[in-house]
Amino acid sequence: MKKYKNEIVIGSLLMLFFAGSVFWLARLEPGSYLIISIAAITIFLGIASFTWQLLQKKRDLESGAPTEDEFTEKAKLYAGSQAFLYSLYLWLLIFVFNASFSKNQEMLGFGILGSALIYGMLLWYYKNTSEF
Repeated sequence: MKKYKNEIVIGSLLMLFFAGSVFWLARLEPGSYLIISIAAITIFLGIASFTWQLLQKKRDLESGAPTEDEFTEKAKLYAGSQAFLYSLYLWLLIFVFNASFSKNQEMLGFGILGSALIYGMLLWYYKNTSEF
C-alpha cells in the first residue's frame, strides 16, 4: 500500500478540488445547470478513470508484470503526437467559428475537452489495433 499512498493522496486532493469547484460554480451561477452537469460528469469520469488505472497498476504489480511495457509507452507517444496535430485542426475550427460561442470560457473549455477526447480516442485505437 505504500507504493500507492502518493497516488491516492493526489487523486483525493484532485477530487476535492474539482468537487469544490462544482459547488462553487453552483453557488455562483444557480441557473446554469448544463455547465454544472457537464462538470459533474467530467469529474465522475476522471475519478472512475483514475480508480481503474490504479487498480490495474496494482494487479500488474501483484502478478509481477511491469506496470507499463514498451508497447504502451510507444502507443502513448504516438497517440500524443497525433493528438497534437489533430488538436491544432480543432483549434483552427474553433477560431473560425468563434462567433458561435457566447463566451470565451466556453470556447476554451470546448477546445481543452476536445483535445483530451482526441488523445483518449487515439490512445484507445492504437492500443486495440496495434497499428502505428
